Amino acid sequence: MKARPETRSTWIICAILLGITAAGCGPQSNSKPEAPRAATPAPTRQEPPNPDVATLEPGQAAQLRTAREAVLAHPESADAWGTYGQVCEANDFAVEAGLCYARAVELAPDSGRWLHLLGLQELALKPDSALARLSRAAELVGTNSDAPRIRWVQALNERGRFEEAARGLQPLLLIRPDHPAARLELARVSLSTNGPAAAVELLTPCLTNPYTARPAAMLLSQARLRLGDVEGANALARRAASMPRPFDWPDPFLREIESLRRDRQNVAARANGLLIQRRIPEAEKLLTDLLNTSPDDPEGLLILGRLRLQQSKCTEAEKLIQRHLKVRPDSLNGQVQLGLVLMCQSRWNDAASAFETALRVKPDFAQAHFNLGLARANAGDDAGAVKAFEEAVRCNPGDAAALGNLSELHLRAGRSNQARDTATQALRLDRNQPRARRTLEALTGAGSRR
Repeated sequence: MKARPETRSTWIICAILLGITAAGCGPQSNSKPEAPRAATPAPTRQEPPNPDVATLEPGQAAQLRTAREAVLAHPESADAWGTYGQVCEANDFAVEAGLCYARAVELAPDSGRWLHLLGLQELALKPDSALARLSRAAELVGTNSDAPRIRWVQALNERGRFEEAARGLQPLLLIRPDHPAARLELARVSLSTNGPAAAVELLTPCLTNPYTARPAAMLLSQARLRLGDVEGANALARRAASMPRPFDWPDPFLREIESLRRDRQNVAARANGLLIQRRIPEAEKLLTDLLNTSPDDPEGLLILGRLRLQQSKCTEAEKLIQRHLKVRPDSLNGQVQLGLVLMCQSRWNDAASAFETALRVKPDFAQAHFNLGLARANAGDDAGAVKAFEEAVRCNPGDAAALGNLSELHLRAGRSNQARDTATQALRLDRNQPRARRTLEALTGAGSRR
């Protein structure tokens, strides 16, 4: 009988947990992580904090007043105190938020939600107390959410407490051996104990998850280097550097706080995050609400323009970007996005002009040079395209796609040696670069026909 596909990974997880924690992967004892069950001391003032809202936008001030009034109406309600804490945190009143969470924990000591948020608040200044709270929160929340356990283990790893981290991961990995965030944190434990081969096995499945792909590639690069695979390590390091910064592992309790943010800058930032995660309907609702309130908000216009571009609604996207540029005529991102929406409409020369405007603001912007190369090539200006792609490579020598495009342009112009050289460079960076492969195949075919 064939073993199930996850068998090898499961045994590696068990072996690491066994080696680090001296605990097997079978049924566990009833012992639980040490954590105080005693109630948090009450704030010195039972009256809810009353932060100064003079500098806030009207919607933020009203939100804080409403949440505080709920506490005054129900002073023994843990949820009223905790919700007020979330509203305070959403508006950057960290001290007041901590006081509210502490009171919520006092009123409901078995609430994993408020323990979790209080623990996160305390991490910087009271790490030992915070870790105990996070441990208890993970225990209380259990399998209802993986976020408290992941946050607790991340905090342990950041402080070099690897054995505790491995023990903390065990319950989650026993239920879900394929859990990307848990495998990532266990790989950190493995690397800290000189187990690079096990780390490689743990990290490989993490490379396809949007939350773990970039840190997994960085850790995998370190593991490959320790195993003597210098070329593989360098390739992974370049790959990680080219990836966008990932979002933190989803945390429903922190997401509640994000949903409470009312100032325009934070709303735009949240919408941008949703757009990056391709959560289009949620991003669109946030942006629509923002622009209904503030029709000329420049960030809202820019992000909604990007959203429309993702939906291939290019004409509508152009109108939004043009409105953004009317408010912010010196916007670098606005000019780049304008170039992209014009390319979407096959208006290659207009797109090239937009990218050239962006490059006057930031001459070393590699992606703008690359996009200018695409626009020039599609407009039939091969010489201009070559120059743009060469600038893209100068600004970012690891740009395999720019080298691949260059190889095709050199081939088309009959510059065989340059075509071969650039295609070879591209394939050193990315062995599957399609344009470079086609260039070498064409050169090989032309050579054989001679």
